[in-house]
Amino acid sequence: MPKRVRLLRLPLVLVWLLAVVGCTPPGEKAVAEPAGAAEMLGDLRTVDPCTLTDPAALAHVGAARPAATVSLDYCLLHVELPDGSLAQLSVGELERVPPGPPSGPVRQLGTLRVRHDAPIPGHCARPLLFGDGIAMNVSADLLSGDPGAGLCGVAQAGAEIAAEVVQRGEVGHHRFPADSLALIDPCAVLDTAVVAQMPGLADAEPVSAPARHQCRWGELAADAPRIQYSHTAGAPPTVLHGAAVEEMIAGRRTVLSVVGGDPSVPLCSAETAHRPFGDPASGQVEVAMLVVAVPGETGIDACEYARGLAAATWPRLPAA
Repeated sequence: MPKRVRLLRLPLVLVWLLAVVGCTPPGEKAVAEPAGAAEMLGDLRTVDPCTLTDPAALAHVGAARPAATVSLDYCLLHVELPDGSLAQLSVGELERVPPGPPSGPVRQLGTLRVRHDAPIPGHCARPLLFGDGIAMNVSADLLSGDPGAGLCGVAQAGAEIAAEVVQRGEVGHHRFPADSLALIDPCAVLDTAVVAQMPGLADAEPVSAPARHQCRWGELAADAPRIQYSHTAGAPPTVLHGAAVEEMIAGRRTVLSVVGGDPSVPLCSAETAHRPFGDPASGQVEVAMLVVAVPGETGIDACEYARGLAAATWPRLPAA
């Protein structure tokens, strides 16, 4: 941070004194540590991520419009940039920050902090950092057009808008009914003893996301077996390709799908609809979704595991 850079230029004795008495250099305004995510956002399970952004406020970077709902945790906007490129802005998903030095420069943004992650082709992120080790993802991805189309400008604008909403205390919340999946921790639904029967996951422990809409067993590595169980929202599950089937599992209509449609890819999802989400006229629903990765096997094998996990999990959900 800028304050730290200036501090390192002070004479060593002054640095020592400042550390002892807890002061800041003359003329330097002390900045308090940001509050925790729950303190600033309220109930993390019910945050409406689309209240963290505003298409009109993005007009200086491009023409923005809401995109389809695909998650309880983040909101998507499509932004048409001045050169005709199309970007997708994602705002709101909470994640735990790994221990260690930050992955990019950190700048103050009011009472919050924003991390400037190094851009990669087609992607740029400006996550907001809370004081309890939780970050809110704000990122822009290129959907079409010029890879150098200014994605970091879109991400930065999104971060500034979200930070302003948070600091004004204007974060909106859904009012979910008691049987909503949004109020149920997936880690408490899928039994770890069932997970332990999967190859390579005998000792896996559940890892819950901050908003408690996602739970993972296994490592996030391409060569590692893992299970991700999420409670999400969007269009009803649909058979989209030849490597997907619809069947009844534990009394629930379920779509089993090899991710990407390639049976050689050892990744399969099992999805079932729960109850309407948002405006009933939208046709959107809450969705329970299992994703299973079994490196070294096929997508068909992965779907067999997903089928078994769904059979053990769906009966523990509220009635649809």
